[in-house]
Amino acid sequence: MAETKKRGRRWAPIHPVNTHAGHLAQFLRHQVDTSGKTLAVLAGEVGYSKSQVSSLLGGRIPPRRFVIALISATVPNPLHERRQAEALRLLHDAEHPPRTSASTVPAQAGAVTLAQTQADQIQVYERLTRALEQEGELRKAAENSARLIWVLLGMVNRLDDRVRVLSGERDRLARQVAGGTVEAAEMRLIRAEEQKAKAESELRRAEEKKKQAESLADRLREEIEVLTDELDRLRGDGPSPHDDLPRQDVRLYEGPTGDAEADDIDTALARAAAVNDEDSDTIDRISTEITGGPAMVETVPVIVPDNAPTSPDVANKPAAQLKQEAEAAAESGNAAEAAFLYGALATLTSAYLGARHTDSLNHRDFHAEWTGEAGDPATARDLHANLIEDHTHALGPDHEHTLTSRNNHAYWTGEAGDPATARDLHAALVTDRTRILGPDHEHTLISRNNHANYTGEAGDPATARDLHAALVTDRTRILGPDDNDTLLSRHNHAHWTGRAGAPATARDLHANLIEDHTHALGPDHKDTLDSRHEHAYWTGEAGDPATARDLYAALVTDRTRILGPVHKDTLLSRNNHANYTGEAGDPATARDLHANLVEDLTHALGPDHKDTLDSRHEHRRWEKEAGKPPLAG
Repeated sequence: MAETKKRGRRWAPIHPVNTHAGHLAQFLRHQVDTSGKTLAVLAGEVGYSKSQVSSLLGGRIPPRRFVIALISATVPNPLHERRQAEALRLLHDAEHPPRTSASTVPAQAGAVTLAQTQADQIQVYERLTRALEQEGELRKAAENSARLIWVLLGMVNRLDDRVRVLSGERDRLARQVAGGTVEAAEMRLIRAEEQKAKAESELRRAEEKKKQAESLADRLREEIEVLTDELDRLRGDGPSPHDDLPRQDVRLYEGPTGDAEADDIDTALARAAAVNDEDSDTIDRISTEITGGPAMVETVPVIVPDNAPTSPDVANKPAAQLKQEAEAAAESGNAAEAAFLYGALATLTSAYLGARHTDSLNHRDFHAEWTGEAGDPATARDLHANLIEDHTHALGPDHEHTLTSRNNHAYWTGEAGDPATARDLHAALVTDRTRILGPDHEHTLISRNNHANYTGEAGDPATARDLHAALVTDRTRILGPDDNDTLLSRHNHAHWTGRAGAPATARDLHANLIEDHTHALGPDHKDTLDSRHEHAYWTGEAGDPATARDLYAALVTDRTRILGPVHKDTLLSRNNHANYTGEAGDPATARDLHANLVEDLTHALGPDHKDTLDSRHEHRRWEKEAGKPPLAG
């Protein structure tokens, strides 16, 4: 039997509380369908659970913040304001429906409506009762874990003392006697060390279970509030079934007190493990009922292994603190520090949770990215290659994270000096993303952009030009002419047009882009300045060095004001301004401009940096053109 074409998500029927609520639900569902996002993805972006999103899109009157969050998550910027206004108008109509005279409603229809309302009340009441029961179980598990944590902390401290005492006793006996007495002391010490390791392991488990239980209970509390509001709406002014909802009696497990003797310690540890096991079963059961899978933990507060750190005391920091410092380093742009910290975090989580655990994969991905940003693209390439294999094994070849790893691997392959392989990798990714996500998906378009660029870098600028021309057409259709990605594609198309041998056309394309970038982003935006740089360059390449010189002079002034005198973009504009000054017939001024540039590059980058050496070479060239012998050295 032939397979029919897929038509997307199959929504449940809408059961609106009024006609306007139905219109709002249809409108919001359309935005979700258009965005291509799944409910699972949306849930994380709007701050509601998947079941809450589904329920709120089923005909209920959603909260205003939900509507605003959903529009923000599903509608791109050019249409966002208009769609939000329309959604809020529909929400207002749903919240304030026109009143219908009771005399106009037939008695039979009223009876049917009443029966349906009562049935809905019963259904919501049952769901609310179950949610309260689950919340009570989770709160009990969290309290058990909290109590157990205190017990285990005390046990670990006592075992520290016990190990220290037994170690001293063994050493004392070893100096005084020999034979079985020393061996017995050694066995007691080994047993105490094993008990300490066991206590620390159970302590970590208790901390995990407490975090899991609290997270799930908070999630259920939100669901309970939604269900309570729904029940209030359904009952109107009548009695509420949830007036008599059960109150949960949370009985705390009395944790073991422990004893100094080893047998009592073993008994206490066994009881601690039993509590952890029981709570783990409860949490995983409720998590499966709510989310479809067992509970996961975001971070595990264990100690970082002893690595050679670049920041103080990294080896003894908890994982949560290590993650916080890695994020801070990334936020500040300290690529080397971020790469090191994420590398330590990836090593830790891989050792404790496994290399293919979600947390491990995320930390490994950040480690790879910041390794590349720190100036080691070859290692970043290899790290992403390993990530592709593990993402494929853990999530499947068509999962978005697997595809993202392939994109990053292709990018760093190109940055490592192999544009031809990067081109081929991106070509394969374009094919797969088109099949999985569709030709108009944002990630498919990004892959097409990357494929076009590396096609040009691999030595085929004409094909790169044509690929970008097609992408300009598609992005204009999908995103609009003023979208940043559309403007980026126009920039790349103009660039490769010039590289393909048409500098005058490239000049004119960039001239148009300057106007559109200024209108969309402002005159001081980086993209506007980049377009001015390209326009000046292709003006010179088209045979007008004097105009190129003047354009670069103005750009140097603006980039110095906006970015500073030693920013890399400012230095590049100063280099080109000096060269086109010489090309326009003034080699002496070009010589002097390069002399100043060499001094600033040496100060900013060092005397042996490639840009410093290139500028020194240009200085000598224009010095020779100006009729003076080159400087020694």
